[in-house]
Amino acid sequence: MTDPLERLTNLVALLLETRRPLTLEEITDELRGQYPARDPARRTAFERDKRQLRDEGVPLEQTVLSGDRAGATGYWIDRSRYALPDLGLTDDETRALQLAVATVHLGEDWGGDALLKIGPPGLGATGEGARRSEGPASPDAPRPIVAALASSPDLPQLFAANSERATVTFGYRGRPRHLDPYGLLARSGFWYVMGFDHDAGEVRTYRVDRIEGPVVPGPGGAFEIPAGFDPADTFPADAKMVGEGEVVSARVWISAAQAPTVVRELGEAAVAERRPGGDLVVTVPYANRWALRAWVMGLVDDAEILEPEDLRAEMVRWLEELAAGAGAGGPA
Repeated sequence: MTDPLERLTNLVALLLETRRPLTLEEITDELRGQYPARDPARRTAFERDKRQLRDEGVPLEQTVLSGDRAGATGYWIDRSRYALPDLGLTDDETRALQLAVATVHLGEDWGGDALLKIGPPGLGATGEGARRSEGPASPDAPRPIVAALASSPDLPQLFAANSERATVTFGYRGRPRHLDPYGLLARSGFWYVMGFDHDAGEVRTYRVDRIEGPVVPGPGGAFEIPAGFDPADTFPADAKMVGEGEVVSARVWISAAQAPTVVRELGEAAVAERRPGGDLVVTVPYANRWALRAWVMGLVDDAEILEPEDLRAEMVRWLEELAAGAGAGGPA
């Protein structure tokens, strides 16, 4: 299932750009795989998203449809209430204002929220945005920025170092790192910096909010970004490989019932041991302990961490705390 923040962002983008109200079935068809396939789980997830958007001030509209969709409820976002009226900014002025706010603050404040409603250069809000619309926005209407990202005091230094080609030093997981910041990328509500790690001798990815201590840039012109480097291509597709920098391996027992599925996912090379009855022990590389734990939990009773011992003990403690919490919160 898609990350909730990503799903909300996609929902906002879809409802801003639709030419007509969309039913729940049409929305889930467009956002295929992002909502449960069937009711009532699908309806429950959508109602939760509607409530969250309205709580955040997004003007989500709905109406009862007629014609071939008679009786169904249609949804759209009123762009005229969502976007700011025309501020009369040139493209260069819009870029400068967006860069200034991005450099100073990316948190949740009224100024930042207002700026997010200024469309990108060439697509700024128009005076028509001051009028309340009575239906979905025109496809030619301005497209405001719709996603907000978490703030980090290290972002300005990292963006500046990337621009100036300056190697940066910072702490991460108790060790100093020396990184040529090739690029920064936002994923699932977090910022990541990626580049050549001088200590590891390879390109690494680090989650910005987990940086320890200040980011200290060196002199500019210290490196060149490789030709064709794209942060989106470098960012790991596997959540287990995202965010921590160090890649290690775990040995995980897999039941015979789930063995074919896991082998298809990890590849035959991951099989470290085949046991009588069809059970397996697989070697799973990971850089993110939380993501590995979630992967194991997704297999329920068909997976068990064997090694390393500290990871196994951490998993046992977490399950015990979860069971204790469930017992305390259950019916008397």
